[in-house]
Amino acid sequence: MSTSFATSPDSGHSGPCTPPRGQAHLVHSFAYNDHFLLGTFRHKSEFRNFLDVHPPEGDRGEHYCTCLRCWLSCRHIVFTLDFPNRPTLVFRNTEHISPNDHVTDTMCRPDITAALEDDWNNNNGVVPWPFIRLAGKKASAGKSEDDQKRQAMSYLHYLLLARPDLYVVQGLLSSSDKVKFLFGIGGEGIREFDVEWNDPDLNNLLYAFIYRLYEPGERFADPSYTGTKPDKETTATYTIKITYQGGTKDCPGFYPVYARNPFTTRTHVLSNPNFKVEGNDLTVLKDQFCRVEGRFEELRILNEYVHKPERVPGVVVAAYGETIRHPMFKERCKYRLGLGESGSPFASIPTLSKVLETLFDVLEVLRYLRLHRKVLHRDISSGNVLYVENSSKRSLPPNAVSVSPAQEAEINGLPLCYAKYLLGLSSNPLETSMLLVDFNLAEHLDPDKKTQIARTGTPLFIARAVERGGPVPPVFARVPGIPNSPGRYADAHPDRVKNFSSSNKEFIFNPKETGDNEFHGMWRHELEHDAESVFWLLIYWAVVAQPENTPKEKIDTESWAALNGDHGSRTRLISNLPRHMSPNLLHSFYDLLRPLIKDLAAILVIDSHWLPASDLRSDRYYITEAFQRLILDFMIKNRGKPFMEHCVDKTFRKPRSIDWGL
Repeated sequence: MSTSFATSPDSGHSGPCTPPRGQAHLVHSFAYNDHFLLGTFRHKSEFRNFLDVHPPEGDRGEHYCTCLRCWLSCRHIVFTLDFPNRPTLVFRNTEHISPNDHVTDTMCRPDITAALEDDWNNNNGVVPWPFIRLAGKKASAGKSEDDQKRQAMSYLHYLLLARPDLYVVQGLLSSSDKVKFLFGIGGEGIREFDVEWNDPDLNNLLYAFIYRLYEPGERFADPSYTGTKPDKETTATYTIKITYQGGTKDCPGFYPVYARNPFTTRTHVLSNPNFKVEGNDLTVLKDQFCRVEGRFEELRILNEYVHKPERVPGVVVAAYGETIRHPMFKERCKYRLGLGESGSPFASIPTLSKVLETLFDVLEVLRYLRLHRKVLHRDISSGNVLYVENSSKRSLPPNAVSVSPAQEAEINGLPLCYAKYLLGLSSNPLETSMLLVDFNLAEHLDPDKKTQIARTGTPLFIARAVERGGPVPPVFARVPGIPNSPGRYADAHPDRVKNFSSSNKEFIFNPKETGDNEFHGMWRHELEHDAESVFWLLIYWAVVAQPENTPKEKIDTESWAALNGDHGSRTRLISNLPRHMSPNLLHSFYDLLRPLIKDLAAILVIDSHWLPASDLRSDRYYITEAFQRLILDFMIKNRGKPFMEHCVDKTFRKPRSIDWGL
């Protein structure tokens, strides 16, 4: 094994790769949290025990230390660690180079990058994130030590997201008088240890630190990831060993499609659309950390509640599940779920008509799950709503291929009717391009259980009431009437039309006239809150969408900040949308979408909690119903228009005055 320290050549700078839609920089960017910092190792012995590496004999460690310090002083030094039959580990100065191909498409630039020599050579001097072994920072003038530490920690954040095969990633922060060793621990946080350059024990500590870059072992790496290969299309593919029906199976060719929350739930989703195990589709593997005593019911919810007694089209099917113990933390487990169907991220949907069709179907299946399966999803977001292009080829219940007029709203006992049928695009009410995934935070509403599950959701998409833990405070505003039902919708759902009769009756809600506007008593996550998350999905897509072959238009900074802000900021945004929508919120190509957004936002301005119980608009199913009517009516009236069918670019619109280099 050898290690080379070298400065980076001036050439070989890689420009930004095309961001995969659905992995927006600002949605997945690193945000420092004090809880991420687990603290320092109290003693050198604790540091050594964590690494679990015996120091070398003789003065080899002194040589490594001298070379590292010289290299960090910008000298060109190459040296060898005498571990036979090992490739060379190369450290380079990369402060002016953004590594390629991160699953979130971050453009952050570690000052120091370590990777094997072949990985440098095979990629023209720019190592893709899945092959980076260390990401560090050199202290610079003009920044506080805390700021520099936070930046070094951000590199570990992104390295964990890029390396699903590692439990622990390594980094460092080097200054003139000391080196700070950093460890990013998946699902836990970051630990650090400072050693001065003149410390007599630095040699052996450095040896142990570098050794773990070569040999992560089962403490630092997940042994079920048995191989990593470069791939021109996906950057890297993994072979993953799973426990399946009492035996083990190798699953090759899986590539990362999604990652988030490296220091909490640490979710990784990998896909191989063509993989089967014993004749059954197994196209997605999802890894996620949970506490042992915590609640993990995704497999049970899907298999015992969602897909019983019949499978629900449009909801992912779980093929298998297993639990993997964390090697260092008994209170943590990695839960691996195998899924039989995959799709593209919501934000990759190419046209507005398909976006609206997908959102209509999400509302439809959410309503069904709440009413007939007593299940709430509770985490509707851009990563959990997928799009399947060839919907007609998806497997459906055998007797759902064609239906009689009398059955058009009820197939296999499921009162489901997706948008394609209502738009005349399919003869099968169950055909959908939508795929709802990630039921890890879902809740089965067991009538025998009185306890409520903690509120949860994904920032930007989480309903405002869920974020604040109670109803949104009332404001002076207009409460719109109940929308009309499009003809074919009314034919398919006479019961819904009867329960929510259309009405032009609207009124002005004045908080001063309602008495006590303080919330008292119990509150819980409900269907209407998942419906609000669907609204935020539409806003997100519409805001970042850049139509192909049209002038670039930047997003209004104030509106973008509000969209990415807390519940208060988003409440102000919703209150303004029906009246004063910013002209730069959407691309001008989508100006005809504004009336729909205004109508949907108007329904959300006043929280249903404040409406009289006798008012139909206070019903938990009302927002879903109103949204579906408005969206379907809009699709029918605007069918075939250019703004509905025009494809969007693969790159996002950018906010004004936002640095997208992080």
